[in-house]
Amino acid sequence: MTRYRVLVVEDEPLIAFDIEHMLEALGCDVLGPVARLADALDLAATERFDCAILDVNVRGGRITPVVEMLLVRGVPLLLSTGYSQYALPASLASQALLAKPYTSEQLEHGLRILCSRVTACAGR
Repeated sequence: MTRYRVLVVEDEPLIAFDIEHMLEALGCDVLGPVARLADALDLAATERFDCAILDVNVRGGRITPVVEMLLVRGVPLLLSTGYSQYALPASLASQALLAKPYTSEQLEHGLRILCSRVTACAGR
């Protein structure tokens, strides 16, 4: 797998730690993890990365403004949440979802989907 830079937004420290270590084990460079919406917005606006894994609810509110920014930039993303897709706001319901709790295999599968989208986006 190509080495991808992944933005991680997660406000639960143990989950953030697990995601970071799983991604590093898969050969990714991790940007973050960050726990606050304001920090996520700042990184989304100023940093370069290939894809993102975003917790739906973080300190400061829902991740919706970050999702909107990344969609405009064409950055593939994966939402991480304990809620079902039906509980998400309409603006987020169509995004790929990684349901908590998840295994390292499920995270790897989600990452592979993201990476295939990165490749497709780069080919535009």
